[in-house]
Amino acid sequence: MKGKEPEKEKIREKGKEEKKTEVEKEKIKGEEKGKEENSNCKEEEKRKERETEKEKEQLKGKEEKEKKDNSAVTKPPLEPPEKNKQILVLGLDGAGKTSVLHSLALNRVQHSVAPTQGFNAVCINTEDSQMEFLEIGGSEPFRSYWEMYLSKGLLLIFVVDSADHNRLPEAKKHLHQLIETNPILPLVVFANKQDLEAAYRITDIHEALALSEVGNDRKMFLFGTQVTENGSEIPSVMQDAKDLIAHLAADMQ
Repeated sequence: MKGKEPEKEKIREKGKEEKKTEVEKEKIKGEEKGKEENSNCKEEEKRKERETEKEKEQLKGKEEKEKKDNSAVTKPPLEPPEKNKQILVLGLDGAGKTSVLHSLALNRVQHSVAPTQGFNAVCINTEDSQMEFLEIGGSEPFRSYWEMYLSKGLLLIFVVDSADHNRLPEAKKHLHQLIETNPILPLVVFANKQDLEAAYRITDIHEALALSEVGNDRKMFLFGTQVTENGSEIPSVMQDAKDLIAHLAADMQ
C-alpha cells in the first residue's frame, strides 16, 4: 500500500502540471488572439485613416476645381478692342438682349438661348452709317462692368423682360443707378417679350421702371418689342426703333 502512494502522488502531480500547462497554453493562445485582434483593429484604423485622407484629397480637389471654374465665370472674356464710342445694350440676364440685338442686325428674328458670358460686340449697317453695339452680360458677375463702359457709350439701350414681374424692381434699381452717372445720355428702353400672355403693357412698364424720373434733359424712348417666329421679318416697331437709334447715335457723334 505504501508503495502505491508515491505512484498516486506522481499521477496527481503530473495531472496538475498538465492542467497548468493547458491553462498556460490557453493564456498564451488568448494573448496571441488579443494581439491579433489588436493588430486587426490597428489595421482597420489605418485603413479608415487612409480612406479619410483620400476623401479629403478628393474634396480638396473638387473645391479647387469649383473655385477655378467660378473664377473663370466671374471674369469676362478678353475685353473688346478700343473703338469709337459704342451703343451699349444692357439689362438683366434672360431679358432677351442678344436676341433683340441679332434681330436688329439681320432684320430677321434671330433667337439666342445661351446667356452672354462677358461681351458681345455687333456691327449693324444702315443706309447712312455703321453702328457699333456692345452688349455686356446681365448676370451678377458682369454687372460691375456696366458703369465702366457707360462713359464710352453713345446711348444706352436697356432691355427688360415684360413678363418677369418679380425682377422689374431689380431692373429699375440698376437702370436708375446707370443713368444717374450721366444725366444727358439718351435712353432707349425695350419692353421685350410683349407676345407673352403675362407681359406688362407699355404703360405698366413705364410705371414699374419709374421712367418719368429719368430727367428732363435726357432723350428717352420706350418700345414694346418681341422676337417670335425664328427667321421671320422683324416687327415694324423694331424697325422704327432701329431707325431712331441710328438717328440718336448720329446726333451724339
